[in-house]
Amino acid sequence: MRKHLFFTFLGVILLGTSLKSQTSYTIYDEIVFYDGYAGTVDEPVPSGVTRINNATYTTKLSNTLVQNLSAGALTMDVKIGALCDNYDRLGHIYLAFVPKGATTYTQSEVDRIEIARIITPFMNKNINPTEVPYHFTLDNVSEIFNDTSLLSQFDIWVELEVFGVPYAAQTQVAGCSGRIDVFKGTLIFNVDEGTETYTHSNFILPLSVRKDLNNYNATDVPGETTRIINFTLDAPIENAVLYLITSNHGANAGGEEYERRRHYLYLDDELVYEYIPGGKSCEPWRQFNTQGNGIYGATVKTTRQWLDFNNWCPGDVIPNREVNLGNLAAGNHTIKLDVPDAVFVNGEGYFPISMYIQNRKSGQVFCLDPTNLVITEQVGDTVSFDWTENGDATEWEIMYGRRFAYNQEIIMDDLDGETGFEITDLTNQWYYEVYVRSVCDENFTSNWVGPVATNRILSTTENNLSALSVYPNPTKDFVNIDSKSPIKNVVVFNQEGKKIIESKSSKIDLKKYPTGIYVVAVTLENGKTVTNKIVKQ
Repeated sequence: MRKHLFFTFLGVILLGTSLKSQTSYTIYDEIVFYDGYAGTVDEPVPSGVTRINNATYTTKLSNTLVQNLSAGALTMDVKIGALCDNYDRLGHIYLAFVPKGATTYTQSEVDRIEIARIITPFMNKNINPTEVPYHFTLDNVSEIFNDTSLLSQFDIWVELEVFGVPYAAQTQVAGCSGRIDVFKGTLIFNVDEGTETYTHSNFILPLSVRKDLNNYNATDVPGETTRIINFTLDAPIENAVLYLITSNHGANAGGEEYERRRHYLYLDDELVYEYIPGGKSCEPWRQFNTQGNGIYGATVKTTRQWLDFNNWCPGDVIPNREVNLGNLAAGNHTIKLDVPDAVFVNGEGYFPISMYIQNRKSGQVFCLDPTNLVITEQVGDTVSFDWTENGDATEWEIMYGRRFAYNQEIIMDDLDGETGFEITDLTNQWYYEVYVRSVCDENFTSNWVGPVATNRILSTTENNLSALSVYPNPTKDFVNIDSKSPIKNVVVFNQEGKKIIESKSSKIDLKKYPTGIYVVAVTLENGKTVTNKIVKQ
């Protein structure tokens, strides 16, 4: 029977031991992984290491090592080396909380948390580089290692898992015929100068460990892509953070691996976070993808080409998202993750979900994605748009190009310190797509957000963006449209871009719709299309 991990502790925890230099501790050193589908091999393993199966190793951290790892800011470096698997595969790093003194354990009978996830590149062991590095900031894990009450009941074991399959490499990679060794892995913890000091006790609650989600055989709502997790708190928790790792898989035609879906996270039926995986170019990881059977191809792709389909980059980390839940009251709570647009063509694909709650921050530095990107006005060959900045950025980059022509893109800087931008001199009769990202520092940006699509560009000699007004704005019920030209058609879109109203009237009723941002697109008899952003209160 699993001994459920659920801790709140009294007292003051002081972190921040001053260290003169970084100290590194190697947990695994080029340990070899084997065919994940084959029977478990009996090859020797290093002292203190247990092979759970061909894809997974575990080792118990000594009391001294745990104490050392709690002494300051914690980072982790992982290296995956190429052997005889030349495809992109999932890798995971877990902590297992095993009853004190046990010499072995069954994964399903103890509490575990996933602290990191990676994607291996398409690697050929005969072509350099033959290994790929990954780096993680884990100050919150240092707090776990510093939790004396937890450590009085549990030993901490570290699991490294990389699932590989050698069958393609056996015929495609020289020297791999008949071999079943797929990857080798190294894991190192680094301790540096002290981190944040806390005056309240540590709390950690595992919720889900790599539990698959889809809409056909792994869901909590039949026919929908929904995961629901109920939990109970015996006491209130301040400054709770949900750590969430998800990745989309399904490489069949039209599979979820190639479709970027919006994910919605709810706490007690209230939307607290939403995201779309991906949002960046994979070109920085091209160097590690040395096998020609991958998604990279022979030529460099534009950023828009990557954004059109890619949820993650082979050779990159999968984000460990930190969702601030605030202060949680004692009692029953529910977390729901919903991906309503997921399809899973032919009943294939899955989203492995890991999450846990802790009242500590990881120390990761985030450049937050902007949200609410909308076109606010479109007249002639000019388009204006705006967005919400969620961090402290005062500079942004704008990327746009002709719709469906993903090999074309233009990137412009917005340096005026205020959100909002205007693009002019667009090509007549074309449709465009627009993206934005925040620039938090030199070489430090958010993901790209978008696209939002323009209507067809209709050039006109009257390029007056004030020729039409929509009011009141904000509104609680009706909006009026005042135009010098006759109105041909009015379409209203919600924040997700879904058309909710189509009318020929100059008065639009929004009473029955929820509060939020809406876009009103007005097409005039003279061919102009003018778009305005409206706030419904």
